[in-house]
Amino acid sequence: MDGSIKIEDAVGELLNFGTLKVSDVVGFNVDSVKELTGKLKQLPTSLDKSTEELEKTAIGWNKLRKKSESVKGVDDLPQKDAYFKALENYESNFNFDVYEEADTALNEIISSLERIEKLKIPDKPELQALKNIHSSHFNTIPGFFGTAIGKLQDAQATVNIFTSNKILVDSHSAFAPFGTMIELINIRSKLKSPGAQKIHTALGNKFQQLTDLISKPVEPEIKGLSSLIHSRIIPDFNKQIYTSGFHNGVRDLKKLALEIRDPWIEEFTGNAISTSRLTDGIQTLLNVKDQLLDIDAKLKPVSTNNNPTSMAYLKNVMQEVSKMPQKSAELVNMFPELVTCISKASSLGPDHYADGQKVIEKILAVGKVFAELAAAVKRINIDQHQKDMNAFIKFLGFKNIKDEDSSAPEIPGLMKKIKTTDTLKKFKELIAGIKKGFKIDKSALNTTADEIIADQTTIDTTGFKEEGKMHECLQKLKDKFEKLEKAIGLTRKLSGIDSATIQNVENLASTVASVKNELTSIGSIPDSMKKDVKEITTEINKWPESLKSSGEIGQSVALLSHANDFKMLVSSRDLDEFDAPVQTQITAIKDGNEQDKIKTLWGDHKKFVSDLQESSNQIDTIGTSLKLAEIKTFEDYGTAMKTSLETMKDVKIDVKTKIEALDALIPLTKAPAELEKIKKTLQHLGSLDLAFSSHTSHFQKVPNALKSLYDFLVTFSIEPTQAPPPRSGNAPLTGRPPVYSGSNGGSSGGYDEKSEEREASHERIGLGVVIGVLLLLFIILTCYKYFTKRFIKKQLREWIKAQRYPSAPTAHRHHDTCLKTIVIETEKFREEMQKESHDYLPERKHRNPGILCNPETALHKLKKDGEKMPIHANLVKSKNGKRFIACQAPTDKSKDHDDTTEDFWHMVVKERCDNVVMLCQCVESSEFPAQFFQKIPEFQNFPEKNP
Repeated sequence: MDGSIKIEDAVGELLNFGTLKVSDVVGFNVDSVKELTGKLKQLPTSLDKSTEELEKTAIGWNKLRKKSESVKGVDDLPQKDAYFKALENYESNFNFDVYEEADTALNEIISSLERIEKLKIPDKPELQALKNIHSSHFNTIPGFFGTAIGKLQDAQATVNIFTSNKILVDSHSAFAPFGTMIELINIRSKLKSPGAQKIHTALGNKFQQLTDLISKPVEPEIKGLSSLIHSRIIPDFNKQIYTSGFHNGVRDLKKLALEIRDPWIEEFTGNAISTSRLTDGIQTLLNVKDQLLDIDAKLKPVSTNNNPTSMAYLKNVMQEVSKMPQKSAELVNMFPELVTCISKASSLGPDHYADGQKVIEKILAVGKVFAELAAAVKRINIDQHQKDMNAFIKFLGFKNIKDEDSSAPEIPGLMKKIKTTDTLKKFKELIAGIKKGFKIDKSALNTTADEIIADQTTIDTTGFKEEGKMHECLQKLKDKFEKLEKAIGLTRKLSGIDSATIQNVENLASTVASVKNELTSIGSIPDSMKKDVKEITTEINKWPESLKSSGEIGQSVALLSHANDFKMLVSSRDLDEFDAPVQTQITAIKDGNEQDKIKTLWGDHKKFVSDLQESSNQIDTIGTSLKLAEIKTFEDYGTAMKTSLETMKDVKIDVKTKIEALDALIPLTKAPAELEKIKKTLQHLGSLDLAFSSHTSHFQKVPNALKSLYDFLVTFSIEPTQAPPPRSGNAPLTGRPPVYSGSNGGSSGGYDEKSEEREASHERIGLGVVIGVLLLLFIILTCYKYFTKRFIKKQLREWIKAQRYPSAPTAHRHHDTCLKTIVIETEKFREEMQKESHDYLPERKHRNPGILCNPETALHKLKKDGEKMPIHANLVKSKNGKRFIACQAPTDKSKDHDDTTEDFWHMVVKERCDNVVMLCQCVESSEFPAQFFQKIPEFQNFPEKNP
């Protein structure tokens, strides 16, 4: 009111604009956003689909260009003659018997190990049986090992043969280019020409349509809208300078208007504080709330949880659009150059090279045999192999493996060791690794080699030179090809844009635009406030050091509120349920590197929750030790706050990496609502100020600050025409004496010049601190509700939590089960029900043929005179354990009914129980048999005429 606080700043905080100023929101260029979103959401239908064939052709030719880089300069096969010469002499150069013997020796070891693995020893084996086992399974092992080492030494001696016949081992590098060239010719033969100029122009226009999306800068609007959404959804991070007591902005101001009238204030203070004068004192400010509440209500759609995802999606789309190559519409000019390159290709097709291709495949197969054999010989390490074999014999543990008499009794213990360890398994795998590559089918190798030599003339490289010139021409178009493929890829991606999400962004922009006029008019608020000023408005501004005390009390209440939020959040167990849906989404990521990255960011969630639980326990212990019943004054509240906060240990919560993980996951899922909710909860958790030790200076002073507030409010509550009330024993009155000025603020005898000057001075100085007092009133009410209601809220939350299903799938399964149990009543079904009811209870004992008895829940245990007594009564159990008996009233003897009166009252007496409620049809008083009721103690004192 005195101009020390700019109205724009206060309104921006009350409407949770965050870092945005009111002028930023007023200046929001909604038309540019609407123009952008309008174009984007139409892309799926507005992009020309007639160019798709040309796009496919262009990508195919670029793929051919990329593959042709591996056969650059391949006009012939220079090593062809050397290969065939080596192949003709391979039998005389290689002694394959050496390798076959090594393979056989190693195979003997593997076979013996497998026989040992399959051995089964009885609990009490005979000695002779053990000796037989030793002889057939263990005695031969050292010999097998020795033979294998000898054969491996022979194979190792042939290593130089592979060096002199390198062309056979490395035939792949000599002939693979031929196969690649044939593959390229095959691809080229299937590709189409890029078509006519008309279709080229259409594709250029398509590119231009995307380029036009970024012709006007909209980044400031997108950034501003995102900021507004974030600050409105998560006000925890908003820095409040002038309205720190109203954490939820104008909605808290609305609450203040209601809570200032709460009779608790007068009851608690013994009517020392007047709620009516408090209301009158702040009425000037409360008159403002309606205007701001209207703006706040219109901005409500901005606070929806899915809005950040919509904005993130738009940002991602715009990033993709920004990747469009410059002058992308001109890229189509390369198609005539592509036609020129195509004309340089050979006229021969893949069929011309089919026979040669078959020979090349055989050459590569033979080369694989020699390559694996060379690798096997190279792997031989005699010293290491000998060490491994000796170690295995040592593992067997025989004192003397060749001595049958001493070794046989050791076999049961050895077999137990073999069964309970993986030593034998690993040794067997080791031998198999050495053996790999030595087994060769000589007959098949000879046959294949003969076929290759016989058909070597079919390997024809005619046309390779021309094909190479075409490849060389394509390589010159590399940069253009890359830009063209990028533009095509972006076009395809944007053609599948989510129009609904873009529409949501447009709606948000319109929402913000709808309040621009009202925000423009907020400058008139101070003047309208001044028009409503009364003397009482000035009086409420005179609390000494109001802003300082407000800060001390407000910070203390905020810390307690944050501690309570933290405790409630952890105790709700919601955090426990966050890990499963996040892990599900992480597992669904196909990119292994991205999956590992997000998994690392999310971290060990169980440990995260466990650490929070430990911190929450100590806060909970402090909360339950408070003696709330002993609080009698404002100062007592301050002492309780101070005591609580002094004993609380700092809690450190780091959710930054978890939120990064969620930011990476949300765009990847089709249903992000659950992840968005998790993110919002973690953001709230991260915003809590739980560094209690850093605020000691505030909460140490809060008892005195609350006492000062109480003293001031008591003085303020004195009506000018009344004598001051007696001072409260709980909180003595301090401050200035009351001024008696007559009713309605009028003067009773006038002021002297000094008084007028002093009064004017008070008015000028005092107006600036009205918000301080208002904040304190709100804080006190919040504090009261915090202490008195937090336990009820906790119980309520726990009850609600108990009713919830543990997960969405569980709820769905329950729902499906319920649906399956619902029986649609058909005529056939009705007949079946009627038959079951009549089988249990004769039709003549049914009072009404339309009301049946369910045999499953009927009172089967009822007996009269030792025999079962069926009656139309069903036992119903409620969820809380309460039992009900639903039954029909007794029937009199008639042509349609049997007399069931005696059975009915017999059931009443027998089933009488404290936790059973009888629900039955109306029974006429005349039908009540007194003789039965005389047996029931509770009815003995009832009037006989009206039992």
